[in-house]
Order: sequence, then structure tokens, then C-alpha cells
Amino acid sequence: MEKGLFHELYKRSCELEMGRCPSPALSGFLHGYLSVYSMVRIYPWLEESFGEPYEIHERVREIARFIEPLAGNKNLPADVRAGYVVDLMDAYQLYSDLNFLNTALDAAYDILTPWGSDKIVLPCRTPNICRLLCSCYYFTGEMENGILAGSLIFEALGSIRDLGRQGLMAWWDTFCFYEDVVGAMELPEPERVRLAEERVRLAVSVKQEEEEMIERFVLSTRDDLELFGRVFCILARREFAIHDKLYGKKE
Repeated sequence: MEKGLFHELYKRSCELEMGRCPSPALSGFLHGYLSVYSMVRIYPWLEESFGEPYEIHERVREIARFIEPLAGNKNLPADVRAGYVVDLMDAYQLYSDLNFLNTALDAAYDILTPWGSDKIVLPCRTPNICRLLCSCYYFTGEMENGILAGSLIFEALGSIRDLGRQGLMAWWDTFCFYEDVVGAMELPEPERVRLAEERVRLAVSVKQEEEEMIERFVLSTRDDLELFGRVFCILARREFAIHDKLYGKKE
């Protein structure tokens, strides 16, 4: 059922006018298409189901064009704006347009270094800000970003049981992002062990929350585009994982 649902949603997503989607939905669609692009590039026979890489590439570019002004919008709350900045940086890794990267980096340091400051001042201590620090570390190599991201990860680990469902999902993605971009080896040994243990424990809760989200979408009228985007992203990531398990190189 899940595979059939993803193919159904993929076809429907291709018909959507992204410019008419609510802004919060764009991130889910962007990351869903990034997963599909990676999947098709690695396993070319999937083009029959998902189209040529160029077509997916252009879809990512289209979504990024709508995210770009959001990343530069100083009227948005810092946390919300940070999420769009990270999305733009993620899109850059596929669509290597330096304008995207420059816009994103300018916005990132506008958020992280208030006017007149010569050092990073965190506007809040949220998953989006942590992801922003990770992305800045990745693109600039500045250690301060990685260190600050690690401190936020450690803080979140200390209160993970009090975060609630939405907080859990947001921080789970951030934990994964931190490990991929900065690397858990940057953490001191006790924190590194704790992060590994918490990820194993939290994986069960995250999977359950994702299943409930998918079920909620399936049983709804499916008109909620923000929920559509989130479910699309989850299923795209799972579809990639399935093909990777079946056809990926074995060590």
C-alpha cells in the first residue's frame, strides 16, 4: 500500500503549481524531490516511474525559486526564516546556482550575527537554528558553527522527553542532519554515546509518529498541502531506502 501511495502522490505532486502552495509546504516537497532525484540518478531504471533526472532537477529549481524570497524576508521570525535558508542551501547541493548559495549565506549571517556584532548570537535555540549552524559549517568550514550546533544538540538531548510530538520530529531530523553534516565525532565521548543511544530509542517513536501522520493524511480529504508535503517527503525517503537496500552496494 505504501509504495502505491507514494507513486500516487508523486504523480499528483507533479501536477501541483508550487507557487500556489502555502509556504510551509514547500520544504516537504523540496526534500521529497531531492530524494527522488538521488534515487533516479543512482538507479536509472527508475526513470520509467519518476521521469528523467533533468525533469526532477528542474522541479527542485522551481521550488527553490519560491523559497529564495522567503529566505531573504527579514520580516519573518528568525526560526521560520532559518528553515527556509537551510532549504535553499539543500537545494544548492543539487542545483549549483551560486546565487542561491550567496543569498542563503547572506541571510544566514543576517540571522546569526545581529547588526554591528562581530560574533554569532543565537536568536533562539531551535532545530532550525541548529540546522542553520550545521549548513554554515558545511559551506564555510568555520568551527564555531559546528561547536554551537553541537551544544544545541546536547541541550536537546537533555530535554527530549519533554518536547512533545512536533518537537520530537523536528529534533529527530536535526540529529540526523547534524551527524551527516558535522559528524557526531565532533561531540565529546559522553555526548556522542548518548546521541547514539537516544537515536536508537527515538527511532521507534519517530516511525510511529510518521505512520500516524500518513494514516491521518490517507483518511483526510487530502487537501492539506502542508501535510501532503510532509507525507510526500517521508514516503520519498522510504522509497529511496527500499531501493538502496535492494540494489545498493554491499560491503
